[in-house]
Amino acid sequence: MPDPNKGQSSKRPSPSLDDIPVEELLRITREFTRRVTNQDRQRLALALHESGHHRLIKSSAPLILQQFFSGEIDLDTQLEQRFANAPLLSHAHFINEPCEPVCRQATAVLSCQDDSATIMIDALLTEDNSASVTFTFTLFSALALRFLLDPLLTEDRRDWLDLMRRENGITLLWTRQRWEQPYLIFVVREYYARVYAFSPYGFEAAVRMTPDAVTEMLDWLDALWFPDQLEHVPPAVENARPRLDAITRSALSPAQLEAAHHTPEAAHPASDEPEEQWGEPGDALSSDVSGDSSEPLDMLEW
Repeated sequence: MPDPNKGQSSKRPSPSLDDIPVEELLRITREFTRRVTNQDRQRLALALHESGHHRLIKSSAPLILQQFFSGEIDLDTQLEQRFANAPLLSHAHFINEPCEPVCRQATAVLSCQDDSATIMIDALLTEDNSASVTFTFTLFSALALRFLLDPLLTEDRRDWLDLMRRENGITLLWTRQRWEQPYLIFVVREYYARVYAFSPYGFEAAVRMTPDAVTEMLDWLDALWFPDQLEHVPPAVENARPRLDAITRSALSPAQLEAAHHTPEAAHPASDEPEEQWGEPGDALSSDVSGDSSEPLDMLEW
Protein backbone atom coordinates (compact mmCIF):
# COMPACT_ATOMS: atom_id res chain seq x y z
CA MET A 1 0.00 0.00 0.00
CA PRO A 2 1.46 3.39 -0.94
CA ASP A 3 2.40 5.71 1.86
CA PRO A 4 -0.13 8.60 1.89
CA ASN A 5 2.48 10.95 3.39
CA LYS A 6 5.07 10.18 0.70
CA GLY A 7 6.04 13.23 -1.35
CA GLN A 8 4.55 15.68 1.11
CA SER A 9 6.82 18.38 2.49
CA SER A 10 7.62 18.23 6.19
CA LYS A 11 7.89 22.03 6.38
CA ARG A 12 5.03 23.93 7.86
CA PRO A 13 3.42 26.53 5.60
CA SER A 14 4.56 30.09 6.26
CA PRO A 15 1.92 32.10 8.09
CA SER A 16 0.26 35.00 6.34
CA LEU A 17 1.18 38.49 7.50
CA ASP A 18 -2.45 38.94 8.48
CA ASP A 19 -2.08 36.04 10.92
CA ILE A 20 1.01 37.45 12.66
CA PRO A 21 0.27 39.55 15.76
CA VAL A 22 1.18 43.23 15.56
CA GLU A 23 3.62 42.87 18.45
CA GLU A 24 5.51 40.16 16.56
CA LEU A 25 5.67 42.27 13.39
CA LEU A 26 7.08 45.17 15.40
CA ARG A 27 9.68 42.89 16.99
CA ILE A 28 10.76 41.53 13.59
CA THR A 29 10.99 45.05 12.14
CA ARG A 30 13.07 46.34 15.03
CA GLU A 31 15.38 43.34 14.87
CA PHE A 32 15.94 43.90 11.16
CA THR A 33 16.64 47.60 11.72
CA ARG A 34 19.15 46.80 14.48
CA ARG A 35 20.93 44.31 12.22
CA VAL A 36 21.22 46.82 9.37
CA THR A 37 22.40 49.54 11.77
CA ASN A 38 25.07 47.22 13.17
CA GLN A 39 26.31 46.48 9.65
CA ASP A 40 26.45 50.21 8.92
CA ARG A 41 28.39 50.85 12.13
CA GLN A 42 30.94 48.18 11.21
CA ARG A 43 31.28 49.55 7.69
CA LEU A 44 31.87 53.08 9.02
CA ALA A 45 34.39 51.76 11.56
CA LEU A 46 36.35 50.13 8.75
CA ALA A 47 36.35 53.44 6.88
CA LEU A 48 37.76 55.16 9.97
CA HIS A 49 40.54 52.57 10.09
CA GLU A 50 41.40 53.37 6.47
CA SER A 51 41.66 57.09 7.14
CA GLY A 52 43.48 56.63 10.46
CA HIS A 53 40.77 58.26 12.58
CA HIS A 54 39.86 55.20 14.66
CA ARG A 55 42.42 56.12 17.32
CA LEU A 56 41.09 59.69 17.54
CA ILE A 57 37.44 58.87 18.17
CA LYS A 58 37.60 59.02 21.96
CA SER A 59 39.81 62.12 22.05
CA SER A 60 38.40 64.35 19.31
CA ALA A 61 35.16 62.95 17.84
CA PRO A 62 31.81 64.52 18.83
CA LEU A 63 30.19 62.79 21.78
CA ILE A 64 27.28 61.43 19.76
CA LEU A 65 29.70 59.67 17.36
CA GLN A 66 31.67 58.25 20.28
CA GLN A 67 28.47 56.81 21.73
CA PHE A 68 27.34 55.45 18.37
CA PHE A 69 30.59 53.62 17.61
CA SER A 70 30.78 52.18 21.12
CA GLY A 71 27.22 50.83 20.77
CA GLU A 72 25.84 52.95 23.62
CA ILE A 73 23.08 54.69 21.67
CA ASP A 74 20.73 54.23 18.75
CA LEU A 75 21.94 57.05 16.50
CA ASP A 76 18.65 57.23 14.60
CA THR A 77 16.59 57.62 17.78
CA GLN A 78 18.94 60.17 19.34
CA LEU A 79 18.98 62.42 16.29
CA GLU A 80 15.24 62.12 15.75
CA GLN A 81 14.61 63.26 19.31
CA ARG A 82 17.05 66.14 18.95
CA PHE A 83 15.37 67.39 15.76
CA ALA A 84 11.80 66.24 16.40
CA ASN A 85 10.11 68.93 14.25
CA ALA A 86 12.44 68.97 11.26
CA PRO A 87 10.63 70.30 8.14
CA LEU A 88 9.61 67.86 5.41
CA LEU A 89 11.03 68.56 1.95
CA SER A 90 8.98 67.14 -0.91
CA HIS A 91 9.65 69.33 -3.96
CA ALA A 92 12.81 69.36 -6.09
CA HIS A 93 13.86 72.05 -8.54
CA PHE A 94 16.99 71.88 -10.67
CA ILE A 95 18.86 74.92 -11.93
CA ASN A 96 21.18 74.72 -14.92
CA GLU A 97 23.92 77.29 -14.67
CA PRO A 98 26.30 78.14 -17.56
CA CYS A 99 29.33 75.87 -17.18
CA GLU A 100 32.91 77.02 -17.41
CA PRO A 101 35.21 75.11 -19.79
CA VAL A 102 37.22 73.64 -16.90
CA CYS A 103 34.44 72.60 -14.57
CA ARG A 104 30.90 71.30 -14.39
CA GLN A 105 28.60 72.70 -11.70
CA ALA A 106 24.87 72.53 -11.09
CA THR A 107 22.39 73.50 -8.40
CA ALA A 108 19.35 71.74 -6.95
CA VAL A 109 16.78 73.23 -4.58
CA LEU A 110 14.64 70.99 -2.37
CA SER A 111 11.80 72.69 -0.51
CA CYS A 112 8.76 72.04 1.65
CA GLN A 113 5.24 72.83 0.46
CA ASP A 114 5.20 76.45 1.65
CA ASP A 115 8.87 77.09 0.81
CA SER A 116 9.57 78.09 4.41
CA ALA A 117 12.50 75.66 4.53
CA THR A 118 14.82 74.69 1.69
CA ILE A 119 18.08 72.95 0.95
CA MET A 120 20.22 74.29 -1.89
CA ILE A 121 22.76 71.76 -3.16
CA ASP A 122 25.65 73.16 -5.20
CA ALA A 123 27.57 70.24 -6.73
CA LEU A 124 30.84 70.72 -8.58
CA LEU A 125 32.89 68.33 -10.70
CA THR A 126 36.17 69.66 -12.06
CA GLU A 127 38.11 68.60 -15.13
CA ASP A 128 40.43 66.37 -13.05
CA ASN A 129 37.36 64.49 -11.66
CA SER A 130 37.61 66.02 -8.20
CA ALA A 131 34.23 66.88 -6.69
CA SER A 132 32.75 68.97 -3.93
CA VAL A 133 29.23 69.68 -2.73
CA THR A 134 27.71 72.43 -0.61
CA PHE A 135 24.46 71.94 1.32
CA THR A 136 22.82 75.23 2.31
CA PHE A 137 19.92 74.96 4.77
CA THR A 138 17.66 78.04 4.62
CA LEU A 139 14.81 78.89 6.99
CA PHE A 140 12.13 81.47 6.06
CA SER A 141 14.48 83.01 3.47
CA ALA A 142 16.23 84.75 6.36
CA LEU A 143 18.69 82.36 7.98
CA ALA A 144 21.08 80.05 6.11
CA LEU A 145 23.63 77.50 7.29
CA ARG A 146 26.19 76.32 4.76
CA PHE A 147 28.09 73.02 4.89
CA LEU A 148 30.90 72.57 2.35
CA LEU A 149 32.28 69.07 1.73
CA ASP A 150 35.49 69.34 -0.27
CA PRO A 151 37.03 67.25 -1.68
CA LEU A 152 34.91 64.13 -2.16
CA LEU A 153 36.78 61.16 -3.58
CA THR A 154 35.27 59.16 -6.41
CA GLU A 155 34.89 55.96 -4.39
CA ASP A 156 33.27 57.85 -1.49
CA ARG A 157 30.73 59.45 -3.82
CA ARG A 158 29.93 56.14 -5.51
CA ASP A 159 29.52 54.26 -2.23
CA TRP A 160 27.33 56.98 -0.74
CA LEU A 161 24.98 57.08 -3.73
CA ASP A 162 24.61 53.29 -3.70
CA LEU A 163 24.01 53.11 0.05
CA MET A 164 21.44 55.90 -0.10
CA ARG A 165 19.31 53.85 -2.50
CA ARG A 166 18.57 51.28 0.21
CA GLU A 167 15.19 51.25 1.93
CA ASN A 168 16.82 51.16 5.37
CA GLY A 169 20.20 52.23 6.64
CA ILE A 170 22.47 54.90 8.06
CA THR A 171 25.26 56.41 6.02
CA LEU A 172 27.54 59.43 6.30
CA LEU A 173 28.73 61.79 3.62
CA TRP A 174 32.05 63.24 4.74
CA THR A 175 35.52 63.98 3.47
CA ARG A 176 38.63 62.07 4.50
CA GLN A 177 38.99 64.63 7.33
CA ARG A 178 35.84 63.07 8.85
CA TRP A 179 34.38 65.18 11.68
CA GLU A 180 37.23 67.69 11.41
CA GLN A 181 35.29 69.16 8.46
CA PRO A 182 31.51 69.49 7.91
CA TYR A 183 29.74 66.16 7.44
CA LEU A 184 26.18 64.88 6.93
CA ILE A 185 24.37 61.91 8.44
CA PHE A 186 21.58 60.34 6.39
CA VAL A 187 19.06 57.98 7.98
CA VAL A 188 17.00 56.22 5.32
CA ARG A 189 13.84 54.38 6.24
CA GLU A 190 11.13 52.80 4.11
CA TYR A 191 8.81 55.81 4.14
CA TYR A 192 11.13 58.77 4.75
CA ALA A 193 14.69 59.98 5.08
CA ARG A 194 16.31 62.34 7.56
CA VAL A 195 19.30 64.55 6.83
CA TYR A 196 21.49 65.89 9.65
CA ALA A 197 24.33 68.31 8.93
CA PHE A 198 27.12 69.11 11.38
CA SER A 199 29.93 71.64 11.33
CA PRO A 200 33.10 71.62 13.47
CA TYR A 201 32.25 75.25 14.29
CA GLY A 202 29.28 74.13 16.37
CA PHE A 203 26.19 74.72 14.19
CA GLU A 204 23.83 71.99 13.03
CA ALA A 205 20.78 71.59 10.77
CA ALA A 206 18.22 68.92 9.95
CA VAL A 207 15.39 68.20 7.53
CA ARG A 208 13.22 65.28 6.50
CA MET A 209 12.81 64.20 2.87
CA THR A 210 10.18 62.18 1.07
CA PRO A 211 11.35 59.08 -0.83
CA ASP A 212 10.62 60.79 -4.17
CA ALA A 213 12.74 63.79 -3.20
CA VAL A 214 15.59 61.49 -2.16
CA THR A 215 15.42 59.60 -5.46
CA GLU A 216 15.41 62.81 -7.51
CA MET A 217 18.41 64.15 -5.57
CA LEU A 218 20.37 60.91 -6.03
CA ASP A 219 19.55 60.64 -9.74
CA TRP A 220 20.63 64.23 -10.27
CA LEU A 221 23.94 63.80 -8.43
CA ASP A 222 24.55 60.47 -10.18
CA ALA A 223 24.14 62.11 -13.59
CA LEU A 224 26.35 65.03 -12.62
CA TRP A 225 29.15 63.13 -10.90
CA PHE A 226 29.20 60.07 -13.19
CA PRO A 227 27.99 61.17 -16.66
CA ASP A 228 30.01 58.43 -18.36
CA GLN A 229 27.98 55.79 -16.51
CA LEU A 230 24.54 56.89 -17.73
CA GLU A 231 24.23 53.68 -19.74
CA HIS A 232 24.99 51.56 -16.68
CA VAL A 233 22.77 53.06 -14.00
CA PRO A 234 20.17 51.06 -12.02
CA PRO A 235 16.60 50.76 -13.38
CA ALA A 236 15.32 53.56 -11.13
CA VAL A 237 17.77 55.95 -12.77
CA GLU A 238 17.27 54.47 -16.23
CA ASN A 239 13.55 55.24 -16.08
CA ALA A 240 14.37 58.86 -15.32
CA ARG A 241 16.69 59.28 -18.33
CA PRO A 242 14.69 62.04 -20.11
CA ARG A 243 14.68 64.15 -16.93
CA LEU A 244 18.38 63.48 -16.31
CA ASP A 245 19.22 64.61 -19.83
CA ALA A 246 17.36 67.86 -19.23
CA ILE A 247 19.14 68.44 -15.93
CA THR A 248 22.64 67.81 -17.26
CA ARG A 249 22.25 69.14 -20.82
CA SER A 250 24.48 72.12 -20.14
CA ALA A 251 26.92 70.01 -18.15
CA LEU A 252 27.70 67.28 -20.68
CA SER A 253 30.01 67.51 -23.63
CA PRO A 254 28.44 67.04 -27.10
CA ALA A 255 29.77 63.48 -27.32
CA GLN A 256 28.45 62.58 -23.87
CA LEU A 257 25.11 64.24 -24.58
CA GLU A 258 24.71 62.26 -27.79
CA ALA A 259 25.55 59.02 -25.98
CA ALA A 260 23.09 59.81 -23.19
CA HIS A 261 20.24 60.13 -25.70
CA HIS A 262 20.65 56.55 -26.92
CA THR A 263 17.99 54.26 -25.56
CA PRO A 264 18.93 51.03 -23.77
CA GLU A 265 17.50 49.10 -26.72
CA ALA A 266 19.77 50.93 -29.16
CA ALA A 267 22.82 50.46 -26.98
CA HIS A 268 22.02 46.80 -26.29
CA PRO A 269 20.20 44.97 -29.11
CA ALA A 270 17.43 42.67 -28.04
CA SER A 271 18.29 39.05 -27.49
CA ASP A 272 16.50 35.94 -26.43
CA GLU A 273 18.59 35.61 -23.28
CA PRO A 274 17.23 37.08 -20.04
CA GLU A 275 18.69 40.39 -18.94
CA GLU A 276 21.05 40.47 -16.01
CA GLN A 277 19.28 41.60 -12.87
CA TRP A 278 20.69 44.13 -10.48
CA GLY A 279 21.38 42.85 -6.97
CA GLU A 280 19.95 44.40 -3.86
CA PRO A 281 22.04 47.36 -2.61
CA GLY A 282 22.30 45.75 0.80
CA ASP A 283 24.03 42.71 -0.72
CA ALA A 284 27.23 44.71 -1.13
CA LEU A 285 27.56 44.98 2.61
CA SER A 286 27.93 41.27 3.07
CA SER A 287 31.33 41.32 1.38
CA ASP A 288 32.58 44.13 3.62
CA VAL A 289 31.17 43.26 7.02
CA SER A 290 30.00 40.16 8.74
CA GLY A 291 28.11 39.21 11.83
CA ASP A 292 24.84 40.42 13.26
CA SER A 293 26.02 41.05 16.78
CA SER A 294 24.95 44.36 18.25
CA GLU A 295 27.82 44.33 20.74
CA PRO A 296 30.15 47.37 20.76
CA LEU A 297 32.95 47.13 18.23
CA ASP A 298 36.37 46.35 19.62
CA MET A 299 38.13 47.21 16.37
CA LEU A 300 38.31 50.85 17.38
CA GLU A 301 41.03 50.02 19.93
CA TRP A 302 40.12 52.67 22.43
